[in-house]
Amino acid sequence: MEQMKILYVITSTEMGGAEKALSTLVSFMAREHSVRVLSLKPLGALAVDLTQAGAEVTTINMKGYFQRGIISKIAAEIKAFQPDLIHAMLYRAIEYTRMACAGRKRILVTTPHFDLSKKGLLLRWLDRLLKDLDTLTVAESFSTARYLVEKQKYKREKVYLLPNGADPLRFFPDRSLRQQMREQKGFTEEHLVFVSVARLAAVKDPMTLLQAFRNVLRKNPCVRLVYVGEGSERKKLESYITQNRLDKFVLLAGEQTDINAWLNMADVFVLSSREESLPLALLEALRVGLPCIVSQAGDMPLWVEHGKNGFVFYPQDITLLSCFLAEMVNDRDHRLEMGRYSVEISRRITDTSQQYQHLYQQLIEGGFHVKTSH
Repeated sequence: MEQMKILYVITSTEMGGAEKALSTLVSFMAREHSVRVLSLKPLGALAVDLTQAGAEVTTINMKGYFQRGIISKIAAEIKAFQPDLIHAMLYRAIEYTRMACAGRKRILVTTPHFDLSKKGLLLRWLDRLLKDLDTLTVAESFSTARYLVEKQKYKREKVYLLPNGADPLRFFPDRSLRQQMREQKGFTEEHLVFVSVARLAAVKDPMTLLQAFRNVLRKNPCVRLVYVGEGSERKKLESYITQNRLDKFVLLAGEQTDINAWLNMADVFVLSSREESLPLALLEALRVGLPCIVSQAGDMPLWVEHGKNGFVFYPQDITLLSCFLAEMVNDRDHRLEMGRYSVEISRRITDTSQQYQHLYQQLIEGGFHVKTSH
């Protein structure tokens, strides 16, 4: 296979799901190909991992939502690197890169990694206006693919469904790791630990989970809650924890690199997002063998079969979430059975990196046929 020059453009290099997906992809691609990553925002925590994987990482230090000269700076990066293929991820990176490529013969692949239906009317209109500049749009979830085709009027032939993946070599059940982590954090086997791996952002709705957990704690003093992630909601969560004297029961662990260790420490995975596509954290939890409680958002209900490997609740429904958390506490045998079924379901998860490489090669060689008519 001939070496490719690939330019990835992404909004940020923080510890979000899209950024982690990029890190996994770059780690694979940089083994055989020349890879450069361009971040719109100042470099974040994952920039080091990307560099260690063999990619050249740079930024245009965008501070606000819009900044003069962004499009010309992206165009200059493209001209300097002369990539065989450009792959843009997340909304701003996609739209700005589309404009930077307009009028030029470039192979442009885009992957949203977000729920476009929740964007404002103006942003959805802009996306619809620029969509045909893509060579191919890779949807990481069925819900995203359907929305792009049905609502945004993307050409069906130019939308390729390639669901997110989770590496089985990095995420797997590990009893010794569970024991080690529990000893470090002061948890015993008597404690039932709920874990949520997500940004502490309003869209992930960590407050709904915290309030539901407080309801369950009243009758079950053995339960614990761990948030792995960082974000703008931290102060609000800290205030609620202090006011309700939850300090001994809730751990805000911040950003962590070894997510497999934190998942293995836990008994149940919970994600209370208001909107999602297909979060990597859920797939990672399935690999580890955790029963999962998730909101009815994006493709999550396709991976959590209600009553079999977890429960699905309506976003922001504190009462229903409280009931499902309590069910996990009260029925240990069912909980363990759910965990085993999560491992079964995780076998459906595919290796996306190899598929991306094959897809890139087809696009560069002209072997991937893209129709131009509806």
